[in-house]
Amino acid sequence: MCQPGNPENLLYSSWFVHHVISRIFRLKWEVKNKELLNPKEPCVFVCNHQSALDISGMMYIWPLFHPCVPVLKRELLFSGPFGIFCWLAGCIFVDRFNSEKARDTLNMKVKVLKERNVKLWIFPEGTRNDQGTLLPFKKGAFHIATQMKIPIVPVVFSEYTDFYNIREKIFDQGTITVTILPLVKTDNLTPKDVPLLTEEVRSIMMSSLKQSAEEMSQTKSNGNVGVKEQSQ
Repeated sequence: MCQPGNPENLLYSSWFVHHVISRIFRLKWEVKNKELLNPKEPCVFVCNHQSALDISGMMYIWPLFHPCVPVLKRELLFSGPFGIFCWLAGCIFVDRFNSEKARDTLNMKVKVLKERNVKLWIFPEGTRNDQGTLLPFKKGAFHIATQMKIPIVPVVFSEYTDFYNIREKIFDQGTITVTILPLVKTDNLTPKDVPLLTEEVRSIMMSSLKQSAEEMSQTKSNGNVGVKEQSQ
């Protein structure tokens, strides 16, 4: 029975993505460095945001760090069945156009979540970006981590552009690499350190995103060479 506000409900989504969505759309997920995850430690996950496909990736790896609560833009609350399910799962909805109100919403929630050892998942770019880079990060996630003295765990999804492009109506089978990066501690940081912390984490994630793109390009190149050799 789904109880409103219960993060356990997200495990249903995780199962659905594992056994239904990924098979239907022929998506393969590869997780690097999952040993870095500590399911017993509260933290703030920050992840790059390319498209709606990110939600599927998030749900796919969910059992590795459950319980966790995503922070989503308020508009999703009114997105039909998806919004209803997110509400049932206790997702936190923030007004991305009102930073002060969004910060107040988060501050009300995080103390309770820390006491319950529930983690947060935040897309710090604040909006989708599929240009192979990262937009400037909003500082909310980093203020929370610094205030609560909990670590930040950067997560990077490799680019989808080879097989998924909504503008060009492309959706083919593909492999997505999810890279878990080493946690960034905030124990000794203060609010004054937030701008530097934000840029540090963004730089780390940007390097990982570029590395994933290079590895993907190399794999594709090797595959093309193999095809040519077979045809000769």
